[in-house]
Amino acid sequence: MLRCPARLLLLVSLCCCWPALSAQQPLAEGSAEMMAHVATAIREWVAEFEKGRLSGKALVRRGTDLQPRYAAAARRANLLASHDEETITHLDALQKMLFYAERYPSPELADAVLGIAAAGLETAFLDHEALELRELGHWSLHRVDAQSVWFLILRAAAGERVPLLSDLRANEVQKGEDGIGVGPARRVAALHLLGRKNWAVFKSTLEAALVDVDPRVRLAAAEAMAPPWRLDALRKAGGALANEHHPVVSQALVRLMLSMLRHPPKDLTAEVREIFVAGALAQFGRCGWRTDMDLLAIVEAFPHKAAIPTLIAALDLEVRTPDALVTAVNKRASPILRERAGTLLRAMTGAVLLADDAAVWREFWQREQKNIVVPERLPVQRENGTRAQFFGVPITGGSIAFLVDTSGSMEDAPAGGVQTGPRSRRREGSRLAAAKEQLLLAAQAMPSESQYYVLTFAGRGKTWTSSPIKPSANSLRSLTELLSRMHAHGSTNLFDGLALALQWQDRRYGEAASSRIDELFVLSDGEPTVGEVTDIDDLLQIVREANKYAKVRIHTVFTGTGSGADLLRRLAAENGGVFVQR
Repeated sequence: MLRCPARLLLLVSLCCCWPALSAQQPLAEGSAEMMAHVATAIREWVAEFEKGRLSGKALVRRGTDLQPRYAAAARRANLLASHDEETITHLDALQKMLFYAERYPSPELADAVLGIAAAGLETAFLDHEALELRELGHWSLHRVDAQSVWFLILRAAAGERVPLLSDLRANEVQKGEDGIGVGPARRVAALHLLGRKNWAVFKSTLEAALVDVDPRVRLAAAEAMAPPWRLDALRKAGGALANEHHPVVSQALVRLMLSMLRHPPKDLTAEVREIFVAGALAQFGRCGWRTDMDLLAIVEAFPHKAAIPTLIAALDLEVRTPDALVTAVNKRASPILRERAGTLLRAMTGAVLLADDAAVWREFWQREQKNIVVPERLPVQRENGTRAQFFGVPITGGSIAFLVDTSGSMEDAPAGGVQTGPRSRRREGSRLAAAKEQLLLAAQAMPSESQYYVLTFAGRGKTWTSSPIKPSANSLRSLTELLSRMHAHGSTNLFDGLALALQWQDRRYGEAASSRIDELFVLSDGEPTVGEVTDIDDLLQIVREANKYAKVRIHTVFTGTGSGADLLRRLAAENGGVFVQR
């Protein structure tokens, strides 16, 4: 009589224990269940990072209470084990998940990895860790050739919802006029992926995005388009530029047009090319002085007589426009624009006139335009700039920043002689003393309409002048007192100094450049030793991104005798400046 209840009790016990026993069984590699866990883990990794709750550099802690949300899903997918605790970083854990996504590609995993490729775009997109994450996500997807994955990316780039994944991305979509669509950050990431893959089937999607309502999407499309070019693509780019008013997007479109014209489609004739050049130059004064600077690059590459009135207009910095955003950008147009236009005018006409006198040039043009023959290739001309110099480099900007290294090694003796002032004088004292002397000489010679800032970096960056200084006798006395308080000490945090000078903190993708300067002089005697970023390539990459559309001309001065010259040389070369070693 007792056997039946005993057997029943045993059966009930087995049924209760079965879920626990089955949960301990490892998931099959490539199974739908494991893919779902990995996708969830990647999404939660990104969500925690975006909220500032997770750093990829931190170690995976021991104990479930100390681990972020993604860890539970990663454990269920068998990609995070107890032996990983206190051994690997969260970034290492993410890379394990990305490797799995590459090995077992699926739309669900690709959708999750796309979030990695979009990390930080809507917050501080120049954050070093966010840059690393986006690069990881892009290359992880780029290495996958599965058609289903690229169909998902294609639809994301077009802003279309993927029905099978809509429930998984409820918090990552935005409401539009036509229903639910993909958010701008994911669209930007997807467009850049299409451009990097550069399959012919993607080109129509990129071209369509050039006229999207969101300027971030238009910017990403312009940045992503790559050769070989079709004549129809050139027409679409020209049409998009003709209707563009956003300061950053217009710059990207001008650069796209220049690239297309330099490597033209086979069926582009010289006559049609001139039409495209004229159409681009018609944008002059409509989108901001930085766009005008890029338009002058088209004039230099394809000089034509019809461009001369545009160059004369560039000598007048009072650019009037009904667009409030463009007006704000043009509020302090850089004298570098006027200098560049004057150089091109002399090269195209052969005339030697005052570079900044628009009235004189207009009179000259009315009188001599029939006699002017523009050469196909313009001669290289060097500008002397104003009489203000810093270590022999002319100062041509209207708003200048001097970023000076004040680390301990700047107390050492300088290597060379004086660069500005009487030739018979010799510098004495330390490298920092020589920098102070050069700064004072530069401030004395700067024109009254210009302004400047003084910044330093040692263990951290420091702004000595929160508001700009206008050159005058009184400000020179204040500068002398300020410089007397600078002393050499500490290590070399170039990253922090450049971040202060170029103001890239918290900048979002596609925002108009808000830089307060148009020319930067960086003086240092060695490589960075401390700071958020010390790797040379990483530091240069961040500066490239920060200055891509800001167009701050960066000059560099190396005052040391050891390593460090290469970084400063590349920093100047990549940002339109001059490198000197003293």
